[in-house]
Amino acid sequence: MKSPTSEIPGTLPSSETSRFIVDGLQPQVAVEPKSVEEIGELLRLAGTQKWGIVPFGAGTKQRIGNPLRRFDVAISLANFNRVPEYEPEDLVVKVESGCRLVDLQRTLAPDNLFLPLDPPYYNESTLGGMVASNASGPWRFGHGTMRDFLLGISVVQPDGTPTRFGARVVKNVTGYDMCKLYVGSFGTLGILTDFYFKLKPLPPCEKTVLVVLKGLSEVGLALDKLFSSPLTPSAVELLNPAALAVLNQSISLTDSKEGYSLVVRFGEVENAVKWQVEQLERLWEPLCAKGIILGDIVEQNLLWEVLREDRSYLNGFQGSVIKLKVNGKSNQLVELTQRLESYIKSHAGSGIIRAFLHLATSPPEQQTMVACVQGLRSYLRPYRGTVIIESLPLALKGTIDVWGCDTKDKYLMQRIREKYDPLGTLNPGRFVV
Repeated sequence: MKSPTSEIPGTLPSSETSRFIVDGLQPQVAVEPKSVEEIGELLRLAGTQKWGIVPFGAGTKQRIGNPLRRFDVAISLANFNRVPEYEPEDLVVKVESGCRLVDLQRTLAPDNLFLPLDPPYYNESTLGGMVASNASGPWRFGHGTMRDFLLGISVVQPDGTPTRFGARVVKNVTGYDMCKLYVGSFGTLGILTDFYFKLKPLPPCEKTVLVVLKGLSEVGLALDKLFSSPLTPSAVELLNPAALAVLNQSISLTDSKEGYSLVVRFGEVENAVKWQVEQLERLWEPLCAKGIILGDIVEQNLLWEVLREDRSYLNGFQGSVIKLKVNGKSNQLVELTQRLESYIKSHAGSGIIRAFLHLATSPPEQQTMVACVQGLRSYLRPYRGTVIIESLPLALKGTIDVWGCDTKDKYLMQRIREKYDPLGTLNPGRFVV
């Protein structure tokens, strides 16, 4: 095997390779290609030399995954940052994978359009990283996830072949919808270069309702009442008392009132929003200890930024932190919340919990934490639920599989990976297979 050298087109100065460190591994070379052809040539060379390649956008999702088996070349997609096609009348946009989500939203806003995805690291995330990690946030309840908006995709296969799937129109698929295969593949099936997305109009009016409930049992009752009603919120979030305290440190809303809190967002025409807020007040009044209605858009945006982002919760600890993404069902939310003693914020309508747990330094306590994760996985396995460890100190990554995937799906994923990347060139060792 020949080591990568600076002769590769687009190679960055060696002083910049430190920007691409993943789990303590630094690539021998970092490359910033300017065209699909350059990416293809590099992947063909990597295949012959058995290099390990890691695609890079903003790097906000690189902490997720098992340790890399090898890391020879980082491919930065910083040059793929344009919006080549945009048709406001058709509600469709073509955007390159290195474009940041926030920059795309600024392009769409003058036409009162947006791509309704709001993952953590909203201001830094690139569209390529979001597709690769299937990133989403509170809006997923009312609008859907990446798979619901992706119409077309261009990808350079691990053997260097450029390929396109889908198109710029909504009804563009006969047979398998191959676009969805790449969503959540964590850069293991090809290097994503551009996408077609369908868009939505920005809501003309928005209001947010925040309530502090009398107890955890009231959380289940409140959610049952909401989901059986005709109300159509765009987001429904749950905070446990520890997470509510973090929220109040950033934006004081509940006058230090403690408890379990539900936050609901409505976005439609003004009369529809007003009616839904009134109906929600009637539904939840017997269950609430305190309620607040936010109509000011600046205050709402600040609130939802704190709910969306992880930084405030990660900064609440001294020492190491484990971040879990627990995928269950919405009717399991109360029981899962009881099982986790940590900072918890949940996409309550989708059954997804994001938990931030303090990691003690002593080995016995660390093993207790590992046992807690394994216990959650055992509980959720019959329901096809999962527990993904999104953030974990490197020293512990070798002691537990961060994905925890042991279902029959793993065999299918293995077969797909072997077909697309038989040499294991892309992100070797990082994903489930």
